[in-house]
Amino acid sequence: MKQLICLLLPVLAVPAFFENAVSLEKSAPQAALAPETLVIFPFQNVTGSSAVYLEGYLPELVARSLPAGKHLVIIDSRKAAFEMKKRGLTGGDLYDGEGALELAKHIGARIAITGRFLHEGKSLKVNCRSINVETGQSVSGDEFSHTGGDSILDAAAQCAVKAAEWVKTESLPDIMARIETEKLTPLRDLYAHMRGTKPGIVFRNKWLSSLLIASCFYLLSLLVKLLFDKVIYRLTARSATNVDDDIAMAARKPFRWILIFVGFKLALLPLGLTPALYGALNNLFTSAIIFMVGYFLMKLSEILLGAWGSGVARKLDSRINDDLVPLFTKVSKIFIIIITALIVLAKFGIEIGPLIASLGIAGFAIGFAVKDTLSNIIGGIILTLDQSFAVGDKVSIDGDVGVIREVGLRNTQILTYDNEVVIIPNGELMNKKFKNYALPTPNIRVVVDFGVAYGSDVDRVEEVVLAALNAVKDIQTAPAPEVFFVSMGDFSLNFQARFWISLYGNQFAKKVEATKALYRALTEAGIGIPFPTHTVYLEKNS
Repeated sequence: MKQLICLLLPVLAVPAFFENAVSLEKSAPQAALAPETLVIFPFQNVTGSSAVYLEGYLPELVARSLPAGKHLVIIDSRKAAFEMKKRGLTGGDLYDGEGALELAKHIGARIAITGRFLHEGKSLKVNCRSINVETGQSVSGDEFSHTGGDSILDAAAQCAVKAAEWVKTESLPDIMARIETEKLTPLRDLYAHMRGTKPGIVFRNKWLSSLLIASCFYLLSLLVKLLFDKVIYRLTARSATNVDDDIAMAARKPFRWILIFVGFKLALLPLGLTPALYGALNNLFTSAIIFMVGYFLMKLSEILLGAWGSGVARKLDSRINDDLVPLFTKVSKIFIIIITALIVLAKFGIEIGPLIASLGIAGFAIGFAVKDTLSNIIGGIILTLDQSFAVGDKVSIDGDVGVIREVGLRNTQILTYDNEVVIIPNGELMNKKFKNYALPTPNIRVVVDFGVAYGSDVDRVEEVVLAALNAVKDIQTAPAPEVFFVSMGDFSLNFQARFWISLYGNQFAKKVEATKALYRALTEAGIGIPFPTHTVYLEKNS
């Protein structure tokens, strides 16, 4: 039973357990270990910058980022600066010569950190050197740089954090392991017991331990796959929508690979690799995890935008949905890819501030070059979302009357009743005043103007015309047809006949039909329909 527990423990324990288990193999019991003493000397101002305060401020920021406590004692940088001043030393003397080694011995530190910085405007570059007082060995770190921010203090804070991480990896790996191990005391005791058992060979051999960690996380990924297949898919199938089914389907593969890459990251810990190699491989697997997260976010955006587009398609023409949703999907994918790439570059220590600035400038230049096209695309999106019209609607724009044939991303096409296609850019159409006969309802009023001869009985005219209108098919009774005596013209009494129909597309045909019916009814009733006349008077002069 104990052997079975020993085999299963790596799967159940937290990942930090494996990291700290390795450090225990190389160290004595924690109580017997003395705290490490570290001093950070003022940094050298290489360019003679006016920001002299950075000489002492940068070491203070680095010290704040280190885990000072019972395992690590950091000597006050002000004491180090005082000793330097007393001996007449500068930052350059400490960084390049033997001054730091001798001064650290005098102060009582076993590790000394020196540094120098280059300051220009809001750009700051920092380089650190670690010196082991006991062995005299010194190691120079990479150059940490930062550009941008509201002030040089922002750049100093960013560089100090990076420098502190380097110090932890290069000079304090055992201290960091001890600090982390202290959090896992029960697991540490259990680990000590496990090492004495037969299965404990897995933990005594770094290669077997690394292989076990990777294998356990691979088995865990298979368990996640089984969980999706047997539980999650069945739960999502019970819902009324397919969105959750698609999200679950898209999440299974990324989640599995994320677990596998996490296993690879943790499998590096028992191998005891050099800091440079470990950092490179660790960043590689971390980047793979970030890419998997980005892949899932792209799939998620595609699913959610597709679901939104399906809702739009129920109200608008499917062609609009076919144009708009793919555009939004592509834009969201490009955005996610750019953000993911920038995060990965930052993980490898590449300064992304200038890159972001370059992308902004390039985006501005491209946007200015294609501003008209972008204006038309944005106009098409706005017209679509506003639902001002849809394919098949009858509209009147700048005197052109026709039916909306197509609403594209860049322009809108109108098919006139003369079988002509009028193409209007969406950017212009968005700012035009137009009439849509299909809104708010398909109902439309038909007006027929007519005139009768002077001397006609107007009441009789209204009676005859109403009877004729009521005989026309497919006109609405509510509102009821109406006839109005509107004016007395030069040669006729002018009337208007008004009635409603249920579909605007039949307006012209019903107007023609009603005009014929009115003419026949007036003729049969003996009511005269005059034509334009002019009376000319001639006077004869004697």
